[in-house]
Amino acid sequence: MIHKIWMGLFTVGIIYSFFNGTISEVNNAILSGAQEAINLVIYLAGIMVFWTGVLQVANHSKMLDVLCKVLAPVTRFLYPKLRADHPALKYLTTNMVSNLLGLGSAATPTGLKAMKELQATNPDPSKPSFEMYTLLVMNTAGFTIIPTTIIGVRHMYHSTNPSEVFLPILFASGITTIGGLIIHNIYSRMKRIPSSGDKTIAKRYERR
Repeated sequence: MIHKIWMGLFTVGIIYSFFNGTISEVNNAILSGAQEAINLVIYLAGIMVFWTGVLQVANHSKMLDVLCKVLAPVTRFLYPKLRADHPALKYLTTNMVSNLLGLGSAATPTGLKAMKELQATNPDPSKPSFEMYTLLVMNTAGFTIIPTTIIGVRHMYHSTNPSEVFLPILFASGITTIGGLIIHNIYSRMKRIPSSGDKTIAKRYERR
């Protein structure tokens, strides 16, 4: 639906420029905007590659396992019914770290892997489990400590203080995360949403 809206706006703008005599300005804006978009993608790709590489190094050096233990109290709080050896916990931790660093795109692959592992132990595969909803809330709210991507964009556009958004983003993302988790937990209790860590599916989990 959103692509139809954008195409409609783009078409109306082109048609209006013909009647308004500003087609040359529109053409220049399209060309300069395309060039600027490519430069932005390349710039952000460098930041993304760096932090994704750091996460990969941490994974291969077993530092991610150490990080999982350090963040264990947080993950146990967010996903209380998951077993300590549940395969999804590693991906959930990596996903959380990616979001904390403001790397939403880097968090997507680990989020998908976590969803797959949670679905494997979901007592009702036709519906999302409690942990799957929790992961969705965490990714949507995107609690961020270091807004890497936004700081990178501000730096590219020559901001005098690119990191001045640190506290506002920390506050806003923190409030939305807390609010989302509260609403999620209330709703889950009202609807009695099952957990991917329910004991009733232990046999199914162990067969994996």
